[in-house]
Amino acid sequence: MRSVGIIGGGIGGVAAAAALHKVGVPATVYEQAQRLEEVGAGMMLWPNATRVLKCLGLLDNVVSRSGRNTHFLVRASCGKILMNIALGNFDVPALCTRRSDLLATLVSAVPHERVRLGQKFTHLEQSTSGIRVHFADGGVAEHDAVIGADGIRSRVRAQLFGISDPIYRGYTIWRGVAAYSGRAVRRGYNGETWGHGSRFGILDIGHAMFTWYATANVPKQDARVPSERKEDLLQGFHGWHEPILALIESTEVILENGAYDLAPLAHWTAGRVTLLGDAAHPCTPNLGQGGCMALEDAMVLAKCVSNGRSIEAALRRYESLRRSRTGHIQNRSLVMGHIGQWENRAIVAGRHAVTSLLPAALFEHNLRRVYSYEA
Repeated sequence: MRSVGIIGGGIGGVAAAAALHKVGVPATVYEQAQRLEEVGAGMMLWPNATRVLKCLGLLDNVVSRSGRNTHFLVRASCGKILMNIALGNFDVPALCTRRSDLLATLVSAVPHERVRLGQKFTHLEQSTSGIRVHFADGGVAEHDAVIGADGIRSRVRAQLFGISDPIYRGYTIWRGVAAYSGRAVRRGYNGETWGHGSRFGILDIGHAMFTWYATANVPKQDARVPSERKEDLLQGFHGWHEPILALIESTEVILENGAYDLAPLAHWTAGRVTLLGDAAHPCTPNLGQGGCMALEDAMVLAKCVSNGRSIEAALRRYESLRRSRTGHIQNRSLVMGHIGQWENRAIVAGRHAVTSLLPAALFEHNLRRVYSYEA
């Protein structure tokens, strides 16, 4: 294979380029923005993802920029611990990191000339011998294969399989990064707090910095004005345990996005073109596995391409290896979101009671099945 074109310069697209270069396949990333920057605050990197980073030779760099994750606590809004889930010992660590730091590390593994900015994809032409990729400025690039890594509203997916409108799941997510030096969060003990139709997650990203997220059931069209987000959140989470209000108060930029996903696609490969990450299997962020799935995709794709008998066969093999796992994560994340967003007081009380009675070892065993995956 002479070259692969990748549409989209987010975590998935750049990871795919890094993984392909690792196996000797030149890959070029096309990003419509004028600079590479990952939208979002922080993210979880579970062992299934850090295992990929280790294979790429990037894990030590990411570890130096991140916080360790050894336990995950589920709390009630008063601060009572409902469940303490130990993540166990793996060959690689579980981490919490800034999305921008992860992207920068991945970019460092791709030759500079292989990242093309300001390239807005419009359409592609596929033949038996290759693909011509067209851009809004009139430019054309030719590749042996193309990967659509352009997110949940993927233009590549729309051309291949028609437009699929993302599904709003009834709640909005706010994210931020804040400094915190208090004692209310034990190092390595990250977690999520449940309320009535709202949640708050706290993740230690190292160096006395924390990324946090908050959710609330709101109508699809009810977006806050950026200048009002902090005050709305301070009111909405008033009375919740420390350091929730302190984190919100000390955050400079608060991001707001609705919770969207798509029903699993019937296919995401057509000839010499395939999809990756949120373009193929977007999921709600309730398991912290969206970025992890993109990293897994990148590694599996690179292995299939390097070992494939033909381009088309390699891409079909990649999809077949990923379909069951990504579908499972999509469905499981959707269910966890529904449970976490329950509002009825009686049902919420029952949820808290059941959670506090269930053995944490049961959840640890189920989570291990997710995190033990090797791409």
